[in-house]
Amino acid sequence: MAAIALITKAKDALSSYYAKNKIELGPIQGSVKLFNADPVFDVSEDQAPEAKFADKGSHKNESKGAISALTMIIEDLEAEVKNGVSDEVAGQIEYEKALATAQKLRKELVGKKVNLETAIAKRNKEKTDEGKDMKSNIADKDAKLKYKGEIKPDCDWIIKNFNARADARDAEMNGLEGAKEFLAGKAPSALLEQQVTFNDDALSSVKFLGLRQ
Repeated sequence: MAAIALITKAKDALSSYYAKNKIELGPIQGSVKLFNADPVFDVSEDQAPEAKFADKGSHKNESKGAISALTMIIEDLEAEVKNGVSDEVAGQIEYEKALATAQKLRKELVGKKVNLETAIAKRNKEKTDEGKDMKSNIADKDAKLKYKGEIKPDCDWIIKNFNARADARDAEMNGLEGAKEFLAGKAPSALLEQQVTFNDDALSSVKFLGLRQ
């Protein structure tokens, strides 16, 4: 753009001379053919020039060629600027598309990040709660194991002597039935022969569920 402005000033300065002196240059074309065209002679090219002073328009053809060249350069620069603007517009459109895509992707990623952070916070809380529950469960387990260890000897004694005590109770029941019959005048001979022994005093020392029986 600066080159166009500078060359335009030069062209205007050159053209103003002929405009000021009212010298018609004819149509100005920005074509390279003008440089290659043969000069136009008012008379035969073989005729020797007259020996006289040149007038103000003696170099108008050369000036016209220079002006045409400057015009051509300006046109080329303007075309270059136009193409550059088109390229810039296309580049800007592509940039805006890429930016929109990137912004959309960033928004999606930010959303995922927020969701992941929320999920992580939730999982951490659940982990903390599970840790507390685990400690409580371990404490309960240890207490139950300790209690089991405390009552095991008594339970083992009861299990070991259960059948013997049951047999003793049956024998006692039979004895009581026999005694009842004896008192009623029906004394069975088996009652006199039955002798059942069991150390029931040992049961008083047994602890069950932490209580003395």
